[in-house]
Amino acid sequence: MPAMAAYLERYPEVSIDVVLSDRVVDLVEEGFEAAIRIGQLPESSLIARPLAPYRLMICASPDYLARKGTPRQPADLSQHECLSFSPAALAHWRLTGQQDDVCSVPVSGRLQVNHGQALRVAALHGMGIVLQPAFLLETDVQAGRLVQLFPTHALPSRPLSVVYLPDRYRSPKLRSFVDFLVERFS
Repeated sequence: MPAMAAYLERYPEVSIDVVLSDRVVDLVEEGFEAAIRIGQLPESSLIARPLAPYRLMICASPDYLARKGTPRQPADLSQHECLSFSPAALAHWRLTGQQDDVCSVPVSGRLQVNHGQALRVAALHGMGIVLQPAFLLETDVQAGRLVQLFPTHALPSRPLSVVYLPDRYRSPKLRSFVDFLVERFS
């Protein structure tokens, strides 16, 4: 949303309708001008412009860490309450150490939520350790509301793209929006 605020400030004559969904929308059938997609894109007639990779971060609140202890190594995560987007998708968290050693840790927890902001809020309230996009958690880490765990380990990143129909790019509104996203998130 901060990016949308900046876009609307730059283009005051434009209005936008943002729909947040974790499903892949059909731009033609559902009338969307553009979509932001995470992951490898399948072959299609859509035009895709790459954005910065989707980076992940592992965090917990100071309260949770005071009550449950701070995991010292990735394997310790299996002994903690881990908040996940869905039980199947995040049954193992993969971290790569400084020596390129890969650790795949089985994690579990009592709370699964299909919304990143809800998982962030759960972590802020001390409900467990969360693995979420860095852009959702960085402000809380900087403010001390969350503590980043294993900052020297790399987490898998995924491609992030804005996609749109080829014939729609001629629209000044869509062109300004896509160009803004590429500028802001390249």
